[in-house]
Amino acid sequence: MKEFMTKKELKKIYLILKALDENQLSYPNEEWEMDYYEKRLIDKRGIKRILEKLRRLLPEKDVKEIDKRILLRKYSTFSNVIDEEAYSKIEKAFNNKNRVEIEYFSMKNAEKIKRKIDIYYKSRKYVIAFCHLRNAIRKFRTSRIVSVRLTKEKYSIPEWFDKKEFL
Repeated sequence: MKEFMTKKELKKIYLILKALDENQLSYPNEEWEMDYYEKRLIDKRGIKRILEKLRRLLPEKDVKEIDKRILLRKYSTFSNVIDEEAYSKIEKAFNNKNRVEIEYFSMKNAEKIKRKIDIYYKSRKYVIAFCHLRNAIRKFRTSRIVSVRLTKEKYSIPEWFDKKEFL
């Protein structure tokens, strides 16, 4: 029996579909996206099913390598896409002085890291906060904040805090 696809082909298809699923590919023009019946040619649900099948066919090592490549591209310095739902929660937490739990994408480790933070300053580009994981004030790139969960824990900003020292 002939092999369905080579490992190299499977990896390439998985990479392309993963990039598409993560909105890392842009469509060349509107006509390419739609067929003659004005229906999308690419169905995200269909892509998810294909991705899962391909994932099962590939060795875990290859899947992790591809996923890492996509995440590094998604959260790179040149990508400034902010998750609006997460940013809305950051604003709410800052205004009410509520601690938040965030998932932050680390470029160094190419993985999401959970942290508890007290937000001392926020802008569309950066969040300056006391990080309980590092026990220090840290600057977080807003576009690398993957998710935010509000807590009921309160905090206060120290009087000595000066945002200019961290920008």
